[in-house]
Amino acid sequence: MKKLILLLSVVTVLTACSVVVKRTYVRDYREQIELIKTNFPEIYDLYRQGAVIIDDVYTYEKDGKGRVHIQYHYR
Repeated sequence: MKKLILLLSVVTVLTACSVVVKRTYVRDYREQIELIKTNFPEIYDLYRQGAVIIDDVYTYEKDGKGRVHIQYHYR
């Protein structure tokens, strides 16, 4: 029983310490394409060939730097 309580308390502490990342989804198609072309040229080439579908593009900040993330899947 003590091990279970210890495990639950460790999980709770780790969950509370996790960093919440604020995502800003990019909805403008031109801006999405520019971000993909600049940050993920290999994915952009696959997109132009019709091999992948871009689901979402969003920006977030990590370590004081702006980052771009995309979600995509192959056809």
